[in-house]
Amino acid sequence: MVNPPDQRSAMKHRVVFAALMSLVTVNIVSVTILLAHRVPTSQLFEKWLSSVSIAWPIVLMSILLFAPILLRLTAWIVKQTS
Repeated sequence: MVNPPDQRSAMKHRVVFAALMSLVTVNIVSVTILLAHRVPTSQLFEKWLSSVSIAWPIVLMSILLFAPILLRLTAWIVKQTS
């Protein structure tokens, strides 16, 4: 079955958002951890690249899997509190 244009657009939006969000998150966390562990400046880029290449696919898949569940949970919590 071919998805209607609106569904394809929505799916594309979700995937692009997840890719960007995961990339930003992984970079912030990786650099923070490396700096907290006082990685020497000469090794920082190599260690950062290594950590990002491991963590990014994990975070990307996590966002794609858990975002719909968390969005529903958020809607439920907000509905319950208002």
